[in-house]
Amino acid sequence: MENSQEIKIGKGLNTVLFGISRDTFKKQMGEPTEIDAYDAGEDDDEYLTEAWHYDELEISASFDEEDDWRLTTLSTSADYATLNGKKIIGLTIEELKEVVAPLELEEPEVEELEDKQTLVSYLASCINFWFENGKLSEVQWGVQWKDEDTPKWPVAVI
Repeated sequence: MENSQEIKIGKGLNTVLFGISRDTFKKQMGEPTEIDAYDAGEDDDEYLTEAWHYDELEISASFDEEDDWRLTTLSTSADYATLNGKKIIGLTIEELKEVVAPLELEEPEVEELEDKQTLVSYLASCINFWFENGKLSEVQWGVQWKDEDTPKWPVAVI
């Protein structure tokens, strides 16, 4: 997968699809550099999540207990990551909006954070763009949802 990371909104990364098991993911990606396990969710709705980190590829993958440990979220900071065929890490917010425009996503929410960080979120599309000092540094995206509790798992096209 090195030198090729096409972000597929709601679907996954390259041929890796949301909804696959940890074993299937490991067969496709190899052993992670590190695995973090933590409680996610809020209040009464807590559940376990595992985040698998692949330092060399600059990606992380999350698997949630409440979704039978299936792949639910990916993130990348690799400078060769692409969206709609264009490299995006290092772009400004305005440059990113030009790349995203043909995808006809909803209007983004923009949140100014501490330490010169900005978060641009397309909530319905389940994709977040993290900016540091005005430049895109990381993309995080996940499976889309039919409703609050039901993931809309992508279907493999063979």
